[in-house]
Amino acid sequence: MHVPEIMYRQATDIVLGALCLGLFFFALLSGLPRAEDDVALRIAAPLLPPQMDLDGRGREADIVQAAFEAAGLNRRIEFHIMPFTRHWKSYASDQRLDAVITVPKEVTLKGVRSEPYIYYQNGVFYDRSSIPGGLGNNPIGALELSRIVTFAGSTAVLKELGPLSERAPMYIERADQLSHSVVLASGFVDVVIADELIFDFYTRQVGASVAGTVDAPPSRELVFDPIFCPTPYQVVFRSFELRELFNSGLSVIQKNGTLEKINSDYHASRGVQRLDREGCLK
Repeated sequence: MHVPEIMYRQATDIVLGALCLGLFFFALLSGLPRAEDDVALRIAAPLLPPQMDLDGRGREADIVQAAFEAAGLNRRIEFHIMPFTRHWKSYASDQRLDAVITVPKEVTLKGVRSEPYIYYQNGVFYDRSSIPGGLGNNPIGALELSRIVTFAGSTAVLKELGPLSERAPMYIERADQLSHSVVLASGFVDVVIADELIFDFYTRQVGASVAGTVDAPPSRELVFDPIFCPTPYQVVFRSFELRELFNSGLSVIQKNGTLEKINSDYHASRGVQRLDREGCLK
């Protein structure tokens, strides 16, 4: 056998060996978990349209996605939607969830907290004919004779409601906030305590027969009194690095006007008269 032929075979064997080795490592690596940018960031979120709907869209979704986009996160965000308050419990019990949004400072959860990223404006909705003089300077005291419906977990978020829930003739917490608009329009309750955007959304969903819509009967005049200071909410993360990334992106969208633009895109209907109030209950 000629020397060149031997060298050729040796070279071929080396190339084939390298190719087989490369294929081996390729097969090995393909069985490993996918790169981080292909792994979803799983976030527990409450069903509170227009803040967050069943499809993972709304004001909260827009803010969270904009903050992470500004921070350069290369992972898709997956919102796991569930009733308000249940999303806290699901995060606490399910380690597959990386974070939970809409967490007030009063609720304790394991993890690291972001800066406040969104504020809800809670207040009192009522028909002017049922409380013609308004709530005055002591709104909680004025509500002690009222039949009240409010959102689930309200006493955890708004501490002033704890004593009121015991003194009012009727105090009901319902997670289904669509029903709030219905029972107020029917006269079953005197007032609804809720976030301005959420109540307005459901009132418009119910239709023109519900008080407060643009086409509502003129005999009904729905009023919103923002007696509570805006409630700040935070994101709780399991990962310190994700928290830092979110905070950095949040800072960017606060400074460049993106956050203000998102908030301005969601506004209450002109069908509800919003009262001006000096001071608020913290």
